[in-house]
This record gives sequence, C-alpha cells and structure tokens, in this order.
Amino acid sequence: MNRRLIVAVCLFLAAVLWWRLDIKSLQAAIEGQTARLSGSRLIAKEVSLSLIHGVGLRLDQVSLNNPLLSMQAGHINIGIHLLPLLLGKIEVGTLDIHDATLKLDGDAAANLSASFASLPFERVHLIRSSIEDMRGISKLENIELDVRNIGPDREMLWEISSRQSDYSLHGHGQMAFRAGTVMSGFGKLKLTSIPASLLSVVAPTMLSDWFAGQSQRLSGGLTLDITRQRGWSLFGEVDAGGDEQHQPVRLRGKLSHPAAGELVWHDSFVHLDDRAVIALDGHCSQGQCESHLDARSMPVAAWLRLFPDAVDLPKTLAGKSRLEAMLRWHGDQWEASGSVRLNEASFSYRQQSRPLPALQLTVSELHGERNGWGGRAVITFPGIASEILLQADSSSAARVKHQPPSQSLLLTLASTKLADGVWQPFGNLLLSSLNIAPDLTGSGTMRAAVELQLQPEHSSLQLDLGADEARVAYAGQWEKPAGVVALCHGKVGWRSMISQPDGVQLDRCRVADAQLDTLAYHQKEKRESLALSGLTLDLDKLAERKLLLPDWLRLYHGRIEGSGQFDWLDGSGLLKRASGDWNLQQAGTFDWQLSGRVKVADGIFASDHLQLSGPLGQAELKGRFRATDRSGTINVLSGHLDWQALPGLPAGLADIHLAGHIAQGYVTALGYEWQGMSADYFMDQGHLVLKQGVVPFAGGQLQVDELMLTPVASSLRLDGKIRAKEVKLEQLPWLAEWLQADLSGKLGANIEVKGLFNQDGAVADMSAWQRSNGDLVVYSGSWLPRDSALRGLSAPGDFRKLQLRFRLQEQGVDIPSVELVRHGIRYRGQAAIAADGAISGGLKGGGAVTLQGQWPYPQWQPHLQ
Repeated sequence: MNRRLIVAVCLFLAAVLWWRLDIKSLQAAIEGQTARLSGSRLIAKEVSLSLIHGVGLRLDQVSLNNPLLSMQAGHINIGIHLLPLLLGKIEVGTLDIHDATLKLDGDAAANLSASFASLPFERVHLIRSSIEDMRGISKLENIELDVRNIGPDREMLWEISSRQSDYSLHGHGQMAFRAGTVMSGFGKLKLTSIPASLLSVVAPTMLSDWFAGQSQRLSGGLTLDITRQRGWSLFGEVDAGGDEQHQPVRLRGKLSHPAAGELVWHDSFVHLDDRAVIALDGHCSQGQCESHLDARSMPVAAWLRLFPDAVDLPKTLAGKSRLEAMLRWHGDQWEASGSVRLNEASFSYRQQSRPLPALQLTVSELHGERNGWGGRAVITFPGIASEILLQADSSSAARVKHQPPSQSLLLTLASTKLADGVWQPFGNLLLSSLNIAPDLTGSGTMRAAVELQLQPEHSSLQLDLGADEARVAYAGQWEKPAGVVALCHGKVGWRSMISQPDGVQLDRCRVADAQLDTLAYHQKEKRESLALSGLTLDLDKLAERKLLLPDWLRLYHGRIEGSGQFDWLDGSGLLKRASGDWNLQQAGTFDWQLSGRVKVADGIFASDHLQLSGPLGQAELKGRFRATDRSGTINVLSGHLDWQALPGLPAGLADIHLAGHIAQGYVTALGYEWQGMSADYFMDQGHLVLKQGVVPFAGGQLQVDELMLTPVASSLRLDGKIRAKEVKLEQLPWLAEWLQADLSGKLGANIEVKGLFNQDGAVADMSAWQRSNGDLVVYSGSWLPRDSALRGLSAPGDFRKLQLRFRLQEQGVDIPSVELVRHGIRYRGQAAIAADGAISGGLKGGGAVTLQGQWPYPQWQPHLQ
C-alpha cells in the first residue's frame, strides 16, 4: 500500500515537473524578471534544458544590455529551485557566466555594486571573463568573480581575482543591504604589478582619465570602507613603478567618496624615497578637482624620477628643495601654480662635487592635457642680480599601437643679464650633461638664451650667447678677456643624452675680429661632414687682443678667409673630399707660412699663385695637390731655400708624391749659393729627383740628367750624374782651401756621384762615396801649392790640360788614367790614393814623373834611372 502510494506520488510529481518544464516559458519568465528588477535586457540565441547541477537552463551566445554595462557571453547556466517550480513559481538560484566580455566605464563598477541587491539571483559567478572600456580597449582579463547571498535584505559576500603572467589582482569583502539599499560594507584588495591604466574602468569617473594615461605598475594593499549607499572610503599603501631600473613611488593615504560626484583626500602622501615626501590635500566636485602639494627639504635627486623619459637631466644633481603648489584639473586638462626653492645644490662630475647657486622657480603659468603640457616661469637667485625667463612645452604621440606614447620636450631659457655666479656653474652643469669636463671659469655678465628640445629619437640644444662684458676661460686651453666682442648662435644635436653630438650648427659668430657666418657639422653612422661659410680668422690679431687660444691653435698664425666643405668617412681623412675657396695671408706655423688664394674641389687643392715663406726661404708656387693619394703637380715659379739651415724634414713628407718644374731656384747648400737653378723634379717616398737640370756655377754651368737627393738625418745623400762646363776653378775658394793650393783654369767634368754630404757641406765618411766615378779635365790651368817647399817640379804648376779618370773604391781612389800637357809635353800615366791618403803613381812623357805625397798634397818627382 505505502509502496504504491510513493510510486503514485513520484509519477504525479514527474508529470507536474514535465508539464512545468516548458523551456520557452522558463526563458520568458527569467528574462521578464531580469528586465523588471535590474533594468537589463537578456537575449540568448540558443536555450536548452540543463540537468547537470539540478534543474536549470543553458543559454548560449548571450548578450546582456544595461544602462551601466553591456555583456557578451559564451554561455550562461541558470539554476532553478525545484520545489517552487513544482508549485508553479519560478525562483532562480545561481547565475554562472562563462567566457564573457563586459564593457563598462566611469562609475559603472560602483553603481553596479549598489544594484546587486536587485538581481533575481542568489549567487552570480563570473568565470574566465574580461572587462573592456566603452571603446573596446581591453583592461582586466581572466577575471573570476563570485558574489553570494544576494538579496535586498542580506549581507552579500564577494570575491574577485584577475591574474595574468605579469600581474594579478585579488580582493574580497561584504556589503550589507536593507530594503535594497547599501547600509555598510568593507573589502580588501591586493595589487601585484598591475598596470594602472587597466584600473580606469573600475575607477571613479573623475580619476578614470588619469588612470588611463598612466604607464606605472601598482603593487600594494587597499582597504575599502562603505558607510552608505554612495559613501565609501579607500585607504592603504600602493607602490607605483615604471620598470625595475627605477625605484617605485609610494602612495599612502585616504580617498573618500562622501556623496555622488564628490571625492576628498587628506592626510595623503607621495613617498619618492625615504626622505622625499610630498603631502597632498584636495578634493573633486562634479569633475572639478584641485589639490595642494607641500614638500619640505625634498632631495633634488628625487624630483628627477618624476620627469618624463625625454627629460634626461643629469642624475648627479644634489641639494634640498621646498615646494608649494596648487594643482587643478578637469578630465584630462589641468593647470598649476606655485614655487620651488632650491638650496645647498650641487652636481657631480667624475665623483667631484661642483656647487650651484640657490634659486627660486616661480611658476606663473602651467597647464596641460592628455597629449602634452606647457608653462612659463621665472628663475631668480637670492643675492644675485640675475633673472631667467623659462618656457616649456611637452607633447606626446603614439609611435606603435599598444605601446606607450613617445614624449618630447621644448625648454626655453632666456636672460638679458646673467651674473658670473649664475652662468659659470650652470654652464658647467650643461657641459657635464654633454659629457664634457665642466672646467668653465670667468667673471662679468653675459646675455644668454637656451632652447633645449628633447625627443626619444633625437634631441638638440640651441644657444644664443653674448659675452662682450665677460671674461670667459676653459681649462687653461683658451680665454677671452672682458671687453672683447663675443657672440654666437649655436645648435648641438645628439641621438641621446649619453652619446656624442651628431650635429653642430653655428651662426653669426664673432670673437674680437674673427667671425664666422655659418658652421654645420653632421655625423650619420660612420660618415661625417663639416661646412664653413664666411670665415675670417686672424690669429695674430687675436693674440694681440690677449685671447688665449687652444694649444693646437697656438702653433699657427696668420689670416684665413673663405668658405669650404669637408666630407669624410671614419678614419679616411678630413681633406680627401674637401671643397672650398680660401684666401691665405701669412697663414701657417712659425717656420712656414702660405699667402695666396687656394681653390679646393673634391679633395684637389689648386692655386695659380701661392707664396710659401719662412725664415729658411721662400717660393712662388703654382699647381694642384690631390689629398686622396697625397700627390700633385706643383711648379716652382721662383724660390730660395737655405738647405744648410733646414731642419730634418717631417716624417709626413715620406708619403707625398709631387712632380713639377723649377723655373728659377736659389738654394744655399753644401757651402755654396746655387742661383738660377731650373729643372724638372719629382718627389716620392722622401726622395727628391732632379731631371734635365741646369744651374750656373762658378762662371760655368752644371747640368744633371737625373740626380736623386735624399735627406738623411743631418746629411744629404746624392745619387746621379753631373756634368760641368766651363767652371772657373779660381771661383771655387773652398776647393783651394781643401787642396791647400792656388788653382786656376776651366773645369769640365762628367761625374757619377754616390755619396753623402754633411749639412755644412763637408764630405761625410768616405766609405759612403764608394762607386762614385767620372772624368775631370782642366784647361789652361795652374796648380801651385801654398807651401813653397812643394813648388817647382813637385807640382804641375802651369799646364795647358790636366785630365784624369777616377773611381772611388773601398780601399781608396783608383785613377786609371791621368793626362797632363805642360810646356808642350804630354804626360800619361795612372795613380791611386790609398785609404790612409798615401799617393802613388807615375807619368811618362818628356821624361818619367813619379807621383808621391799625402793627399791633398801630391808631389811630382822626376823618375831617376
């Protein structure tokens, strides 16, 4: 009986359940409740019965539209209570949302939290979902949200998490409702390296724009305290950092939301480090916000962390600062005013501290928005009569999608009168920023305008200086006295602050009588270029005005005027592709100076008339020189060279290749003045070769087919053939002194010389003259020894002809042929001079003559039978 009753009841319940399980009716009922209670519209493309976790519905490809949000979900499971369903009433239990994308913005998150009590579900579970803003930009991903015990008079519990590979968010809490109104609540949130921009969708509208523009990552803990329907407070500590290379900024304090559209913060602080703290007090009302900032004894180095990456200021700044400012903003637009005082300031260069003067920065105008900012300020210096006007403009632009925007800064400083207590230390600060030793010194006032443009890819610094009244010096290398005109407009460019400049531009520069219209230097990869225009440089006048020039420039003097361009690869040489037009006036070193006009085209230097002068001689030149292979054709129109006083030739001449013609030469060498020289020449590998040369000599003439002259230390090596014609022996006093005899007659010679002369003209080591040989002939001459004891038959005396052939050998001089015609008698024979100077030999003719003696005193003795 009981068994039959139980079976009958079960069959009855099953029949009722089957009758109640009308899917369309259930769907319509749930959609109706959702729309009536929360103002939402729930639409599903597919609906099916689900019995996995009891009786329920499965909705696929679901969309939910609400004034506060929109949602697209892969599928939703809705649990239905069984007993009410059997009695004909639909009561839902759980709402499981899978793979959903929610779009919300502004205050939607807070408003949705307050409206949870009106949901027709006891529990909502959001699984593997994400949140986007209304523009479709993804914010929080992989969200798990579990809200339990939902109801208008319940204490609702919530738990949320969002985890990615590089950040996470966790939170939990409760909210108490009475008649659907929030009465109280609390919550805990833990942030781990979460990008601040991702929180813009859950932040109050007044702060959402600020969050959206931040690139920092947030880590820390927050506590949420809810006191009524729209009232809440958030307090705790959060670290905000950009990357691992920068110390994070710590935010600490309390943010309150007392009423709709109101935000208040007080007892809030920004910790830049342990000693750098900024106190904040402020509020927002209907989107209009303002905050007072107060920082005392703030280390200067701490401020550098707040500047954008584009503002790459020296990281060695030190000192203490005092900040008082007011900041106002509405949405992404803001403005500020205030002042900063700097005391005990300094900067370091290579671990050495350099002081900076105390200053006060008063901001008269500062404003900005999402894509940039700008402002004006005045910098004054307590105790120093100087003032600097400052103007700044910064802008940002997106470079690549999903990457933070690039930032640029334009900073302008101008002053009509800068005291030395200002321009000297801040000039050194600027030099250290460019990685140049800060050794600038001086006194007096100057005018200055500086424009600094910083960009991620390339930056530049423009300067407009006037220092007529100032004495300016640098590291003992150069110095400009006071009262000397000095002005210039310059621009320096670089790819980043730590790199060497890749571009320099100078315009309208003048120092004393020197001036330069333009200078442009550029570097790209390994190629460099330099262009000069309107240069006038008189080094002697600069020295007269007491200007101390750099060491390398002190080696030169004279005047240079002109314009030119230089283009070269790394290590290839400055002159190889040069061009220009230059006028030189005694320009050069103290040993050699050039005067004349030089034209340059593609590394070829040419002049129709160039004067080379110096204490050792001078020359008039015409020709061309090619810098690429250091070769050229240069003709010597006329010139004089004192070879005996010439120092050793520079090593750099060894690889110069020159050729040309000497039209009129005058050389002092070997104890003789060689005037009227003409010859073709070429110079190669340190050798000077004369060809087809002619020079008047001692009333006669010397000719060379080819003669090589090679400077060796303080000597001169000769190698070649020399012919002499009609040379008068009486005009060679040095030969008479050498032979200690009075000589006369006309000399003809054909000599192959291979030997070495000292610089004073004396014959060097005789061993260096081996293999020299030739023929000598003297007509109508005389040879009378100055020692009377050697006269008479012991010397040739007067003769009509004396001819001999000689060859220098290792053991002495071989004279294989001697011919003497004297008093109508012809003598022939041979002789030799030993290494010790002993003379031996003999002649035969009108009698036999024996040659004896010690060189240079030959004795002619009759041969006794």
